[in-house]
Amino acid sequence: MIVSDAAINRRITVFVSMVLIVVAGLYAYSVLPRESTPEIVIPILLVSTSYQGVAPADMESLVTIPIERKLTGLSGVKSIQSTSSEGISVIQVEFEADEDVDVVRQKVRDKVDQAKPDLPEEADDPQITEINVSDFPFMFISMTGDQIPLSIMTKLAEDLEDDIEAVKGVLEVNVVGGVEREIQIVVDPDRVTEYGISLADLVTLARVENVNTPAGAMELGEGRFSVRVPGEFTTADEINNLVVKAGQGGVVYMRDIAEIRDGYKDIESISRLNGRRAVTLSVSKRAGENLIDVAGRARECMEAYRHRLLPGMDLVVTMDHSDDIRDMVSELENNIISGLILVLAVVFIFMGLTSAVMVALAIPLSMLITFAALYATGTTLNMVVLFSLILALGMLVDNGIVVVENIYRMMQMGLPPVKAAKAGASEVAWPIITSTLTTVAAFAPLMFWPGVWGSFMFFLPQTVITALCGSLFVGLVVNPALASRFARVKRAPAEGAEDPEEAMMRAPKSLTIRAYAALLRLALRWRLVTVVLAFTSLVVIIAVYIQNPRVEFIPETEPRQTQVEVDTSEGTRLEVTDGVVRSIEEIAREYGDDVEHLLASSGSRGASTNVNTTSTASHQGRVSLDFHKLGTRPVRPSVITEKLRERLREVTGADLTLQQQQEGPSDKPPVNVEISGDDFETLSGLAEKVTAAIADIPGLVDLKDDYEPGKPEIRVEVDREQALLMGLNTQFVGQAVQAAVNGRKAGTYREGDKEYDVTVRFPENFRDNLDKIRSMTIVNLGGVPVPFSAVARVEEGVGLGPIKRMDRKRTITVSAEASLGYSGAMLLQEVRKRLEGFELPDGYLIDYTGENEDQEEAQAFLMEAFVVALFLIAMILITQFNSLIQMFIVMSSVVLSLAGVFLGLIITDTPFSVIMTGIGCVSLAGVVVNNAIVLIDFINKRREKGLPADEAIVQAGITRFRPVMLTAVTTVLGLLPMALGVSFDFFAGTWIVGGESAAWWGPMAIAVIFGLSFATVLTLVVVPVLYSLTANLHNAWTRVVRSSTAPERSPE
Repeated sequence: MIVSDAAINRRITVFVSMVLIVVAGLYAYSVLPRESTPEIVIPILLVSTSYQGVAPADMESLVTIPIERKLTGLSGVKSIQSTSSEGISVIQVEFEADEDVDVVRQKVRDKVDQAKPDLPEEADDPQITEINVSDFPFMFISMTGDQIPLSIMTKLAEDLEDDIEAVKGVLEVNVVGGVEREIQIVVDPDRVTEYGISLADLVTLARVENVNTPAGAMELGEGRFSVRVPGEFTTADEINNLVVKAGQGGVVYMRDIAEIRDGYKDIESISRLNGRRAVTLSVSKRAGENLIDVAGRARECMEAYRHRLLPGMDLVVTMDHSDDIRDMVSELENNIISGLILVLAVVFIFMGLTSAVMVALAIPLSMLITFAALYATGTTLNMVVLFSLILALGMLVDNGIVVVENIYRMMQMGLPPVKAAKAGASEVAWPIITSTLTTVAAFAPLMFWPGVWGSFMFFLPQTVITALCGSLFVGLVVNPALASRFARVKRAPAEGAEDPEEAMMRAPKSLTIRAYAALLRLALRWRLVTVVLAFTSLVVIIAVYIQNPRVEFIPETEPRQTQVEVDTSEGTRLEVTDGVVRSIEEIAREYGDDVEHLLASSGSRGASTNVNTTSTASHQGRVSLDFHKLGTRPVRPSVITEKLRERLREVTGADLTLQQQQEGPSDKPPVNVEISGDDFETLSGLAEKVTAAIADIPGLVDLKDDYEPGKPEIRVEVDREQALLMGLNTQFVGQAVQAAVNGRKAGTYREGDKEYDVTVRFPENFRDNLDKIRSMTIVNLGGVPVPFSAVARVEEGVGLGPIKRMDRKRTITVSAEASLGYSGAMLLQEVRKRLEGFELPDGYLIDYTGENEDQEEAQAFLMEAFVVALFLIAMILITQFNSLIQMFIVMSSVVLSLAGVFLGLIITDTPFSVIMTGIGCVSLAGVVVNNAIVLIDFINKRREKGLPADEAIVQAGITRFRPVMLTAVTTVLGLLPMALGVSFDFFAGTWIVGGESAAWWGPMAIAVIFGLSFATVLTLVVVPVLYSLTANLHNAWTRVVRSSTAPERSPE
């Protein structure tokens, strides 16, 4: 082999290259950004349009439908969802994951511009915003203090917000659960009526007086001076001195008719941490920044701020993804080290210390090459990349084992080190190149996986392929160079032997090899029986498995957090919702020893890991249970969650939903039934029937639908004719009511870099008393007081709820979760069975989405990837052997290895994970053929020397037994810590049992371990038998052809 010969002749260059690889790899590893999961961009855009005072049904027909109609023509759209609520339309457009977000943003903007002529003139311009998942918060900091006024806590939290936002790498910080400062102009209704001053006048006055006006520039003498009119309020007291009205009766100042308060807006949400009142700061980082470094700097900033807290206050980090990443990186690093030691030990036992070191060098060198490649491509070091290295760990030494073992064999035959290195490397060069290409061919299709899961898993094939290419470089370049310099053997064949290789074959063999040789000869004697047994075992194992199949989309892991979502009736007061939340807190406190943090929010969902904002609604709440770190948990979180689910049945007055934090890019429910049609009344009735039909399915929990009935409301009906006669209009009356109930914004007040609203409002007693509204007086623009009751009346009623649409159809979704021990996929099958004969009116449809949608997409792709991988591997094998028959012999090991996969699932009682086990089967296709390639190549070379087929097979089996077993054992041992979930923490000196990553990646490791173990037996026994069968059939056919074409003798 030219490459290997050149490496041996230029060993110094190779050794220097090794040093450079070590330096570059270590540097790349030290600076690679750490992430818990890969940074994936999901192109999701929101189109929001406001149209104040318009009912949901009108918002749908006037705004939502015209925009949706234009957006439907966009290419690359995955789904369009919309919600039409009172006064606002929100359309969510999700594109395929491979679409460029900047490009699709412009496409959406163009389509929205095309829809503008069809929208009402009074509607605001549609706003387009992007949901960027890379901006999600990575840290929550809670500021607690029971005896401290909430206003003071909010002020301190805002100061800390400013400090953390100045930290390098921090994108933004949001304060959740505090109160918002507001400059309030509290109007005395009697005085404005007495002076004949309208609320519109007060709002306008506050706005026009609170401005800075640039007036250009003047040239005076030799200088040029800018001219400006400063008018913004510098203190709230300045508002008191504004002149509201001047006339014969004198001057009326703002202080005469209103009280100026530097106060706060009404409390919209309540937060608690472990029962104490809290204000939470959510911190997000800039894309591409090292999360561990940013989190460290943010913590330092927090600790530096701690001395400014008042007595009785505390700062607690309730979530920090950097801790998870450190644990994950440490766990995976320990798995890598454990696997490396096991591999090194096995190679040492079989090949000695020098050979073991040369072979094991492939692991660090290949990984360092991979780190350098990751750094060059801007890839972060995340859980997918690290597991990919574990998956590749045992494979990395395969090439080295084959090369070094063959060089070692050549030296045992009497060749000097340099010649042995050249001959040994050259003999196996093409087989190991072919073996590497077949493994690459198995992983390559995974790089074209579409969708979110494809973006998430893209780094697995990328990393494995890079590492394998690195191992091929080590096997063809580094190992021969090292072997030619350092390899030594203890004995050589006796002098005078005619054929050193024959002498080696006659040399005494170990008991293991003698037993294998006897087994192989027995199998060759009973070839048909051996083949039938092999394929029968495949059928039997699969038949046993499908008797009780367990299928899941992604592996179930122990949650780090469980959340209880609280939904009371629309329109419920904040205090009532908080009462329900407190009752849930009381139940959750029973598990105090098992829970590290107990967070509660009323009036909102609280700080979320999905977005760096929080939506406020008085009828919503959330209780979050943060569990202790792995290894310190007295009870499994999943068990606590199920106990909590049972206890929550005691809570009444709200719909409660239990959600567990899951790994992966998708958190859709396993059961998601979408019912679509035209009429919401009909849809609501269908949703109730669907819920009733599936409610008694065992294992189905948190069953609910997303239909929101109208909320209670108070309507102010304006008599337009009478209002006009009184010098008023509907807008004027509405603004007066708004000021009385909620206040009207009249500008902003700036203090430093902060901005606060200035509002005009009536005293508090107007907000909770309808009689006050009915009896109030409205001053028209002419200054004439008009009784409210003369132009309007107050009615109580129920408003329309929001209208939700999915892909341009009105939709209600019925969703449910799977209880502990139940498979979401199996539950969905039962739901489908129950609803199989469900009667639907004409024009109404049922669709199954959620996790099922992702599962079907993943299944379809992985099947396609498996077929493509088999085709690519087959083409490589045909090119290598120039034989269709030998290609089919090697490929048979791929099919039969599936028996090992299912056997492993049965033995370990592991469900078939569509994602993890599926990827394991695809990758296994490229791994199991490697040893068969080397074995058949050796058989072919033996036959070229004139040996009979069976004798060549036995010699090849004996010769290749050690490298075949070594490559299989090293791959298995490399994955064993991950499959068992047991590894040693080399940094802390303790054992790790049941790691988070092991639970997530375990099914893939199990598939590869059992599949490869089964395939190794096939390679050593069944593949040689199939080779012998085909060789004998070929010989028999050749004899038949020759006999039929031989000339007949003429009778004498």
